[in-house]
Amino acid sequence: MKSDTEPTKQSRRNKAELAEPRPARILISYLMAAGPVGNGTWRWRFTTILAIFGPGSVPFGLMLFAIENQVLRVDYNITWAAIPAAATGVAVVLARFQPVAAWPLVLASYAATMFGASFAQWQPWPLTSANLFAFLVVLFAIGRDRRAFYGVLAWLSYLIAALYAIWAFNAHKLEPGFGSLYDLPPNPASDSIVLGSLLGALAFLIGFTVRIWRQARTRVAEEERVAETERHQRRLLEERTRIARELHDIVAHHMSVITVQSSTAEYRLADLSEEAKAEFRSISGQARESLAEMRRLLGVLRSEDEAGARAPQPGPAALRGLAESVDRTGTPVSLELGELPEGLPETVALNVFRVVQEALSNVVRHAPGARTEVAVAAVGGQVTVTVVNGPAPAKPASSEPEAGRVEPDSQGLGLVGMRERVSLDGGMLETGPTVDGGFRVQAVLPIEDRSTTEETL
Repeated sequence: MKSDTEPTKQSRRNKAELAEPRPARILISYLMAAGPVGNGTWRWRFTTILAIFGPGSVPFGLMLFAIENQVLRVDYNITWAAIPAAATGVAVVLARFQPVAAWPLVLASYAATMFGASFAQWQPWPLTSANLFAFLVVLFAIGRDRRAFYGVLAWLSYLIAALYAIWAFNAHKLEPGFGSLYDLPPNPASDSIVLGSLLGALAFLIGFTVRIWRQARTRVAEEERVAETERHQRRLLEERTRIARELHDIVAHHMSVITVQSSTAEYRLADLSEEAKAEFRSISGQARESLAEMRRLLGVLRSEDEAGARAPQPGPAALRGLAESVDRTGTPVSLELGELPEGLPETVALNVFRVVQEALSNVVRHAPGARTEVAVAAVGGQVTVTVVNGPAPAKPASSEPEAGRVEPDSQGLGLVGMRERVSLDGGMLETGPTVDGGFRVQAVLPIEDRSTTEETL
């Protein structure tokens, strides 16, 4: 038997693995966006592999720095190539934290190639391959982490710079090439603007899609959390209302007895003085008023279709029938019912039955076919209820109860409902798995010295 909120063994194992951060993974979290910075509990996934080439990747930034530095120095004859190359690499790393601030670094590297390049043969100008990759990474990061306005503004700023490069080349304001370059008809900046604008728009749209997907997942997770909290509160209130109804029935019974006894006292008892008769009449009237108030309360607590709830409340005597009904569903139950005191309080008797009922219901739901032992005994002024089941067999005899319903009134609250009942009666409840893979429920309900408990309640 498993509780409704008990995590599975697999999830517990995964949490145990994630709870042990490894130094190597902590270091990697600094080098690339595999997980939160300084947190080594991330795991290798496909998205982790993509992070090697994404925003914040130090290895990817170093690689782009090396490539850009070599290309600008050798192919574009820029002696101070290390500066724009460093801006390219730093932009990739900074995009993880401040993608908008990383964008000017990409444009600075782009402008350095535009104004400082000098080459004899045709080269991609002014957008180099390393600058293009940094351009795509930063635009992706802006779309993923910032509002769409910033991404559109960044894309338009590149478009304006590329259009200026085309115009400046055609107007001979910029002359990056020499020799045979001007014998070739195409403007090298034309290919640059087409490639950069199309791929940049695609990178921004992918980042923006990831942003929408993340927001949707966050909203769904929040809605599920709120819904689960509301369901739990609703079930808890339903269970408390059910307990209140049952307590009402018990108290109403005793109040009825008081009413009858006080009303008939002057006829049953001889030689009563007028003062005694008046006292009994007063007790009878107050008891009737209390019963009327309780009937009005009962109308609030019960819905119109709950006529069956007015039946006498079950107790330990009904446990054998309960055990037989569970046994017929394919879950073998052995019941050991010890001798209980004759004057057992009705609330204790009811809670004994309800605890066993809910425990057996959980066995049928979570471990159908598991052998279950139920023991009820009164020891030292307390009633101890113990329900222990073994692990579910590989092929349970029946996956669903057919021969009878174990919990006709169950609200599906599980251990929470049991704990509410036991604590209301001043008792204790212990639950937990057994070493053989089963589950154990033990409730201890006090019989004697109940006045202190009732005063605390």
